[in-house]
Amino acid sequence: MKKLGVAILMLAFIVSCGNKKDETGNGKNSATASTVKQEKIQNPQGPTVALNQADFKIENDFIYYQGNIFNGKVIFDNNVKSGYIYVSNGKIEGEAEINYKLSGIKRTEVYKQGNLVSFSVTENGITTEIGLTADSNSNSYMSKKAPATVSTKYGKNSYFINLENATGKMEINGKIFDNLNADVEEENMQSISSIISENGGNYKVTYIYDIAQGKIVEKKYRMDSKNDKSEVLSEIRELADINMEFSSGMRMFGELLDASAGTSQTSQNPATATQEGQVAATPENTAAQPQPAPTGQDDDLALLDRVYDEVMHKNNTAILNTFSKEKLGYIRNTMFAKKGYKFKNPKYASYFSQKSWYRGIYDSDEILSPEEKRFVLIIKEKE
Repeated sequence: MKKLGVAILMLAFIVSCGNKKDETGNGKNSATASTVKQEKIQNPQGPTVALNQADFKIENDFIYYQGNIFNGKVIFDNNVKSGYIYVSNGKIEGEAEINYKLSGIKRTEVYKQGNLVSFSVTENGITTEIGLTADSNSNSYMSKKAPATVSTKYGKNSYFINLENATGKMEINGKIFDNLNADVEEENMQSISSIISENGGNYKVTYIYDIAQGKIVEKKYRMDSKNDKSEVLSEIRELADINMEFSSGMRMFGELLDASAGTSQTSQNPATATQEGQVAATPENTAAQPQPAPTGQDDDLALLDRVYDEVMHKNNTAILNTFSKEKLGYIRNTMFAKKGYKFKNPKYASYFSQKSWYRGIYDSDEILSPEEKRFVLIIKEKE
């Protein structure tokens, strides 16, 4: 009888513990709902070398330095961007950092064997990280074309959503709300919410990630003090606008390599030296008829990168007003020239044939990414 009583007490204790777990968590997911096993990718060892066209080349999708497959760290600094990239056995591996000089945005990317596995964007003190694979056994981005995790941090606040199992956690003013179930509002939208006490009232804080649009928003609702059911929107803040149309690591390296060719010439030309965010007052910007470019490398690519960064990353379309309609046409077509389009228009065919970097190999003009197409359309409207 005594043994039976002990067994009953033990059973009651187990049931009690199970009930407490269900009250504070999400059942079977509570212990792991917000945990993602991110693989720590190490930066490869090797020399640190400045990017330049004389020593570097891309061949058969491998990065070569002075004729040998490269291992080490590559640093770059042009008119628009600065940063570094790690390379292992000719493939981008580990961390890459890109600092956009005009907008002040910092982008950090992590690669594994040349494939992008995560990236973060820091702007105005807000850092948002997108994980493209949840762990080493997942290949979600390649199979689903969708991110696996999203997190945002600023001040004492942070948010995290595991998009694969719709769970997450929040930290608001140092207080942690863990094991949250995410609301799947639409196919491409997830959010997490929690109730906080602030300024003598109760508020519902919601973190929303619109995957299709790339927008991340924080909303705060004031709750009815009587029943905490009625909600009145009191504050809305856009935390990030993430562009998911990113290029491959090798393509990014190739574009940086192209831009590196014009860096030294542009920096030595006093007519193009300006304060950050301003456009150089050269004859190309002020005259209706652009001046012929020299036969070798010129600053067309650097100008394209600068205008592209202002328009697409900083949303500063006003910069286009500083150019003549004719010059805008040249900037727009530099995008196609950079991609290798074979111009049918004799005017542009003649102009770009003088460039040492130009290689006309594509008859079709369907060679731009969706973001690049938007950039071209924006310029077209100004023309």
